[in-house]
Amino acid sequence: MKLVKDYMEKKVKIVKPSDSIFKVAKFLSKHDISGAPVVSGKKVLGVISETDLIKFMKLDNTKNFTEFATEPHTLTIALIELLKETFDMKEKTIELKRIRAKDFMTKGAISVGPNEGMLEAATIMESNKIDRLLVIDRGKLVGIISRLDLIRSLID
Repeated sequence: MKLVKDYMEKKVKIVKPSDSIFKVAKFLSKHDISGAPVVSGKKVLGVISETDLIKFMKLDNTKNFTEFATEPHTLTIALIELLKETFDMKEKTIELKRIRAKDFMTKGAISVGPNEGMLEAATIMESNKIDRLLVIDRGKLVGIISRLDLIRSLID
């Protein structure tokens, strides 16, 4: 039987609960991963993923400058609106810098043991609609397994 411990990544890349949204985004990008556990000391608090980041980075693109086309001084009104949005973006950026991983992570973490079978890991991922599972042994984070690891186990 193919076991989780044989396919898991043992060197888990983690983020701290105090890391900013920008630091987390840079970290995920740098390591080419789509998510990571949020760990304080040795305790896993949750998981942060690209999906969590996207939820906080949505922009309001509902403004349509064509509505100004029939009004006098169209260009002036459009420029004022554009400046207002620029200042709004600066405010949003300042607010985003204050947001930490602990504020937007998915709390709690679905996990699997290292001696569980890969089929069990696949079942847990599918039933919870998640892309990665933390591997916990006796309360300690010992690895992480992703959908890519599941696929690797199919061809080994």
